[in-house]
Amino acid sequence: MVCRTNAVILALAVGALAPLRAQEMQDPMPSPQAMQLQAQRIAQERPREAEAAARAFLHVIGLQPGMPAAESRLSELDQLKHEMPDAYWGEVGQRTVQFDMVQNLARRDSLRASLVTMMFGLESMTRTLQRAYRFGSDAQRDTYRPQLEKLISTHFDIENQLRLLEIKDIERRLTDVRAEAQRRHDKRAEFIKFAVDDIVRDAIRPR
Repeated sequence: MVCRTNAVILALAVGALAPLRAQEMQDPMPSPQAMQLQAQRIAQERPREAEAAARAFLHVIGLQPGMPAAESRLSELDQLKHEMPDAYWGEVGQRTVQFDMVQNLARRDSLRASLVTMMFGLESMTRTLQRAYRFGSDAQRDTYRPQLEKLISTHFDIENQLRLLEIKDIERRLTDVRAEAQRRHDKRAEFIKFAVDDIVRDAIRPR
């Protein structure tokens, strides 16, 4: 079963890309629900190619600032495969779907792609700690909670960066719309003349 942590962070990451979805309606970003369903399908069907994609994405995450090296994350993934196969395939499903999303995003906006990649990396680390917390002793849990707080704090900082980019996009589009409205206002008579000329020419054109 996909944990709630996944759904929450997926919703935040995809939601932060709303302006980009609006501009790219011919190839919109997937919804969090669609991504979850796809990840669950991969976890159930367990295609071998998904493992390669998941591992490739861990390498991409490891290249981002502040993210742990891919080798350590791959080692954790291998351990999970041995100890908790169902959880392992859940991770593979998530990484595969997220990798596809980031690759599509990178073709449009490399900065957003980098930020979203870091968010997904933090989400993976959060789930690792979540599993450790579930099976840890009281003393271990006391050390895990501050680590979780640090991860979520960093996640919120990145989310805020995405929101600031969203605000800038909205402001830029608003400026463009206002400029176009002013241009049409200034050239109102000219636009009307051109429109009437077209109507008249069409009316007298031989049929």
